[in-house]
Amino acid sequence: MRKIHLLIIFCLTLFVCGIDLDPNRAKTQSVLINNVDGLKIKENLIAITAEPHVAGTPQNARVAETIANLWKRAGLEDVRFKEYKALLSYPDYKNPNHVSIIDKATGKTYFETNGTSPVIIPSEQSTPGANVQWLAYSGNGTATGEPVYAHYGREEDFQTLKAAGVSVKDKIVIIRYGLVYRGNKVKLAQKYGAKAVILFSDPAEVAKDGTDPSKTYPNSEWMPSGGVQRGSLEVGPGGDVLTPLVPAIKDGYPTLTIEEAYEKQIIPKIPVIPLSYGDAYHVLSRLSGKAAPNDWQGGFNFTYRYGPGLDGQNFVLKVDVNSKLEIRTIRNIVGYIKGAVEADQYVILGNHYDAWVYGSLDPSSGTAVLAEVARAFVKTMKQTNWRPARTIMFCAWDAEEYGLMGSTEFIEEFEKQLSERTVVYLNVDSIKSNDSFAADTIPSMFQQVIETAKLIPNPMEKEIQAGRTTLFDTWFNTFPSKSIPNHPDYPVMDIPGGSSDMAGFLNYVGIPVIDFKYRNATWTEYPLYHSLYETVFAEEHIFDTKDFAVHRALGQFWAELARSYADKTIVPLNVTIFAEQLVYSYVHDLQKVVKTLANKHPEIADAANQVEKFAAASERLFNRVQDLDKQVQNDISIAKWYSNRVSKTERCFINPNMSPGQPQARHLLYSISEKNVYAAATMSHVYDIVSEIEKATDVNTRKELGVKLARAIALVQYGVNCFINQFDDVI
Repeated sequence: MRKIHLLIIFCLTLFVCGIDLDPNRAKTQSVLINNVDGLKIKENLIAITAEPHVAGTPQNARVAETIANLWKRAGLEDVRFKEYKALLSYPDYKNPNHVSIIDKATGKTYFETNGTSPVIIPSEQSTPGANVQWLAYSGNGTATGEPVYAHYGREEDFQTLKAAGVSVKDKIVIIRYGLVYRGNKVKLAQKYGAKAVILFSDPAEVAKDGTDPSKTYPNSEWMPSGGVQRGSLEVGPGGDVLTPLVPAIKDGYPTLTIEEAYEKQIIPKIPVIPLSYGDAYHVLSRLSGKAAPNDWQGGFNFTYRYGPGLDGQNFVLKVDVNSKLEIRTIRNIVGYIKGAVEADQYVILGNHYDAWVYGSLDPSSGTAVLAEVARAFVKTMKQTNWRPARTIMFCAWDAEEYGLMGSTEFIEEFEKQLSERTVVYLNVDSIKSNDSFAADTIPSMFQQVIETAKLIPNPMEKEIQAGRTTLFDTWFNTFPSKSIPNHPDYPVMDIPGGSSDMAGFLNYVGIPVIDFKYRNATWTEYPLYHSLYETVFAEEHIFDTKDFAVHRALGQFWAELARSYADKTIVPLNVTIFAEQLVYSYVHDLQKVVKTLANKHPEIADAANQVEKFAAASERLFNRVQDLDKQVQNDISIAKWYSNRVSKTERCFINPNMSPGQPQARHLLYSISEKNVYAAATMSHVYDIVSEIEKATDVNTRKELGVKLARAIALVQYGVNCFINQFDDVI
């Protein structure tokens, strides 16, 4: 039966998704792809990364002007700024933060960090203050105490410490970067009573080939011993800390005070500091206490210990942080190529432009490519007399690094208009490596994303020599997927998380999104992440040495994907593939879990019954979209009607009742983890209740949770019903 479904999908979607409003599509496509120029991307990158540009600073305002001028010269229409007022955080650049080992009896200092990273490429990294090590929204002040090592700072790590008899209350907690968002680590440490937190990069993650200088930057992509990861510690709904869920406009009014933000643990009160592995060595190697488990060990050649305390009875740690909070202006940049047929329908391309330092990888690699995509589009229009049918909107977001602020404020201000007008949102945060293209997206976009990747020439010569001539070939070879029903020839495409500006578009408004990049196959985050060493040297001499060919390939993909969504008669959102994923993956997996639970605990029978109703509704949806495909095949006159309905179906899964404790998390199917802002989950509000049932120890509690689970499943079912109703002419 599934083979028959696959054949039907293949035949019908070829027809439905393959019609272009441009009669000269092949020529337009070819000209557009060829017009993207790698060397012009390099020129843009050099201009954008001339100085550090933290959000809210005069330097970042200058970068915004540079981008706006690039867009205007390219020929974009109505280029403008959209300003907001946001609570931001800054260090004292003249008085860097420090960690010290001191003798509490005598006050003598045995070791002290200098709070800065060494400049390695003076021509690119010598701006005063650029090398200061800091974390946004750290509490201001000094803390002295015994250190405790808490591994990655997850809930299970704190529970391991508790089981070992190690308390973190009133301790300075040392946590390793990785696996989860840094803000979630600090929030947990504060919850368990820590008086300060040190975050460090372990050589096991950032210097896997060894810490000898010959094996690290500038000789490779691995972090040198003095490098640190900067970043934000904000853990909230996204956007301005003081105006959650409403836009931070000039004449608005804050919905929170700073003290309330502290109370809600959106930002930490305790001092937090990042350490390089070179400095962390001096602290970790002196830790006393029990040896940590094997899986807590890292890249240093000594045994990692829990603590508390340091070798030497009187030694303690001291953390000094100089941090301030200020309300400052942030500015998004918006520009357009107006559509010739459906000008009020937007295909949005977005990237943020603020950076922690120079930001040549994150985000300026994407910023430079976006400006070149704009130039290539306008040049193609002049050469071919073509204009996209739908409007292409270009967005450069500010203050993303602080907590997706620019894009979130924009979404909060224009939620209704974006919901009505936006077809898709296409995001690039950064280009991190030259191993492979990768994409996070939702099932309805799978087919068009893959078709586009097959059109783009492979930028890597070694891959071409191996017979992999397109972007898609390397992608599938590097990240093959076995989990997409009926599509063994698809590569991995995960659900987008909360790590970049696509989050609000999908999770708050229900707009189809994609976030794509070039990345390394063996790590999810690149070693030089948010460090001083993200300057043009990294791209030009380490991973994109052939005329910025990797940047060009990503730009070619971005441009052609945007053209496809802007020009096809029927917006290429494949609801049949979505229905497949719903029936054969989401529903199938949930049925197995709930059935197993119900067999063990009969008191959750309501949930077991509801999941079967959910399954039946999902099967009806699957059958309905196949019938619709046949209708469009037989009557092309309904193409516009069909396209309009398809482009709004994702909105059916937006429900503010999904998670009252997380009002920004409104998508019933795809949501962001409370425990890790970077991660996405499918039906997390459902599976969280399943987890509670598994942990419950009495019948009455399980019965209450079973009712709660049935209601949560029903919410998703209402979204499925809405999806079906979307194609009815009467209600």
